[in-house]
Amino acid sequence: MPTTFRLHFNEDIARAESLLARSRVMEDAGEPERLFKDVRLSSVALAVGALDAYLSDAYVDCLTAVLRAYTQGQWIGALPSAYSKQMLPAGEILKSTRQHRPLWRVRMAARKVMEKDNMLSLSKLEDCFNGILPNNQKLWLDFVPVLAAHDLTRLTRHVAADLAALAGDALFRAKKDVAAAVKKRLGSTIQIRHDWIHNCGRPKNAVQELSHGQARARIRDIRIFVEDFDNHLDAHRVV
Repeated sequence: MPTTFRLHFNEDIARAESLLARSRVMEDAGEPERLFKDVRLSSVALAVGALDAYLSDAYVDCLTAVLRAYTQGQWIGALPSAYSKQMLPAGEILKSTRQHRPLWRVRMAARKVMEKDNMLSLSKLEDCFNGILPNNQKLWLDFVPVLAAHDLTRLTRHVAADLAALAGDALFRAKKDVAAAVKKRLGSTIQIRHDWIHNCGRPKNAVQELSHGQARARIRDIRIFVEDFDNHLDAHRVV
């Protein structure tokens, strides 16, 4: 059964794809160029929002699961450092209306933290998720072969056949290249959303342009990343 945050992502990324499709209808109908191009940029921004919302909700779920396991004596060893250092608002933890649901207080406290933060700095992902993944399934190197299997060099640089032909140090370096390529590609899409929201799509002076195909590829990249990441997390998380 998909989690609520996976279902929300599916809905949100479909909204982004629908917005992009509408921009094509507008273009074909001869509507003003600036208008359909703005709708196109908006579709990419919405896709990045879907990515952020998914990662934020997934982190809250993982943090809560680890703390629940620890308090119930089901966690072996020390808490992962990122989780043990996570600051939570005392107001939510101490809320009297949730005295009989202490772990729900933790979840709500974690949600309050993420309401003021975001997950669009991809360098955060190791700290946020590796604590709940076993040693042979960590981000990024254990995960990136799944992304490379899509054979999209623009996203991953190396494809599945490249990795299959390597071993040892050469394979290790290639996996690092894939991880770097994914972070760079998604990071550039996140920057598009930042520019769209904070300066109306003007990273410098002119409004940036995306073709329909470029926008479609960037939304596709986000869909692929989240679907593969969610499947990886669901299959391997220890609690």
